[in-house]
Amino acid sequence: MKRMLALSFLFWWAHAASAQDVSVTATVDRNQVGIGDVINYTISVAAKNSVQVDEPRLQGMEGFDLINTSSGVETRSSFENGRFITEQSRNFTYLLSVNRKGELVIPAMTVNVDGKSYSTQPVKIAVSGERKVPPQARGQQQPDAFDQLDDMEELFNQMLQRRLRPNAPPGQNLGAQPPVNPDDAFYVQAVADKTKVYVGEQIVANFYLYTRGQIRDIDTLKYPDLKGFWKEDLEMATRLNFEQVVVNGVAFQRALLVSYALFPIKPGKALIDSYKAKCTVLTPSNFGFGRPYQFTKASKPIEIEVLDVPAEGRPSQFTGAVGRFRLIAQFEPLTGTTNQPVTLRVRIEGQGNAKLIELPKLELPPTFELHDQKSQAKYLKDGSSFKEFEVLIIPREPGVFEIPAVSIATFDTEAKKFANVSSQPLRLNVTGQGGGGGPANPQAGGGPAAGPSSPEGPQLPVLATDLGDGVLASTAAPLFTILLYLGVLGFLAQQSWTKFRRKPKKASLGISLKRRLKKVRELAAQSQWRTMGAEATNAIYFILGQLSEQGGANQDLEKLLEYTPPSLRTELSAQLKDVLTQCEALSFAPEKVIAELTEKSRVQKLIEQLEKVLLRAIELAEI
Repeated sequence: MKRMLALSFLFWWAHAASAQDVSVTATVDRNQVGIGDVINYTISVAAKNSVQVDEPRLQGMEGFDLINTSSGVETRSSFENGRFITEQSRNFTYLLSVNRKGELVIPAMTVNVDGKSYSTQPVKIAVSGERKVPPQARGQQQPDAFDQLDDMEELFNQMLQRRLRPNAPPGQNLGAQPPVNPDDAFYVQAVADKTKVYVGEQIVANFYLYTRGQIRDIDTLKYPDLKGFWKEDLEMATRLNFEQVVVNGVAFQRALLVSYALFPIKPGKALIDSYKAKCTVLTPSNFGFGRPYQFTKASKPIEIEVLDVPAEGRPSQFTGAVGRFRLIAQFEPLTGTTNQPVTLRVRIEGQGNAKLIELPKLELPPTFELHDQKSQAKYLKDGSSFKEFEVLIIPREPGVFEIPAVSIATFDTEAKKFANVSSQPLRLNVTGQGGGGGPANPQAGGGPAAGPSSPEGPQLPVLATDLGDGVLASTAAPLFTILLYLGVLGFLAQQSWTKFRRKPKKASLGISLKRRLKKVRELAAQSQWRTMGAEATNAIYFILGQLSEQGGANQDLEKLLEYTPPSLRTELSAQLKDVLTQCEALSFAPEKVIAELTEKSRVQKLIEQLEKVLLRAIELAEI
């Protein structure tokens, strides 16, 4: 019985997997025609497995007359991930005559594949009142050389229309617009993911080449100037990698030319200007592709409306951080010495242009002297960026110094409001052993040693420098005894200090964690989910940074865990990663997802899990 159930499950799973590999699409060879013209309407069924395909039944074809039908099977093989993949495509082609003027629609058609119904997308056809006459039938009068070139291009495009009828299942329409002239051999299009943004908000602009022919080569005549934007290169194509897409029901080959991340620098109107290219296209003939022609095309400019960041409620410390960021600050090392420099590292990272952010205000004790500052910034290909500041500080007095959290003001473009992003509070223990004064040992000056009658008290015996000196024999034994005695005392003192420090460390971390969790719960009660996620994330890095003695800033979780006890890594590694992922999701998840993440019971469970795993981490580190 169990075998039968297992076989049934495997059969169902294989059937479901094969169903997911089926795609059904509908395309036409052109979608702007005149009354009396004919078009080719093709329904393609592609699958990576052998499937049974029933012939579609055309219905709702008002405005079209069916002239002829044909069908065929096409097989393609490709090498992917170390193995050959075979894909079969069954194509049904219908020759339709257009008999009515206006905006016509070929409705969605249903195709049965292995007994399951699939639907195509509707296709729109624009029909003008006059039939389009082929250019060769227009007569022989041509006014000048420019008209001859226009007719040559139009003739070539008509040939492309009739001869290039891709049967491969096209991909999805990814925001593409049809060309101004549907008969063009190729066209260049600019696509922006946003056309209304705030100053400093990111726009992704992609420039694509669309063609229905074979591009032999391309020469970029002009890249966009992009004045009024801070520009970051996301991708610059070194070769044309084509993919098949559908634009308004017509199949095209599309290749990315260049992709930019743009950040407008001032309010008002901004323009993403044209990309201009010249392509050599091979014309089709009865024997394949023949004579090459060159054409020059440019993309349409895109106008961007840029809004200023609101003045109302704008914090005084706002320096242009538009987007979603987190801030990490840490002293390196965690202990310092008077008159010796220590490094304060401040890192800002997230979604947006961190390069524009200035160093936040530092509230340092008056005995701290700023010595030097440098920074580095980078924009990453995934749309995120970071900026890291290194500040050299010289503490002039010893002590344990508590420094308030470093923070920046940000503007969240999705929530349309300002937010405050902070690090954890900082602490630096400064000892008084640094240089800057005279020698600590009065003997270091090179003067004669004080004798036994020195007013400062008895001195240790001076070692003889001459092996023949009789003093050596008289002082060697007492000196060895004294050194041994001091060594034992030092060892016992070190052991006592270690035990003394370990117990308060556990207690102090527990108090710090309790304080942080209180703040996390308060932020949850106020529905400040972004700040809550950042605060919970900082709590994890702070506790692990203290337990590993590596500091929580500028370290990833895996690195911190390497310096924790093996028992902690073995028991809590997976739990810590899970909690950290949930906390970071609250900080950076899109608004469409945040509602699901902030369901009351889910947030409560996350806070309980955070408290449990961090308390257990403190316990394991003290064992």
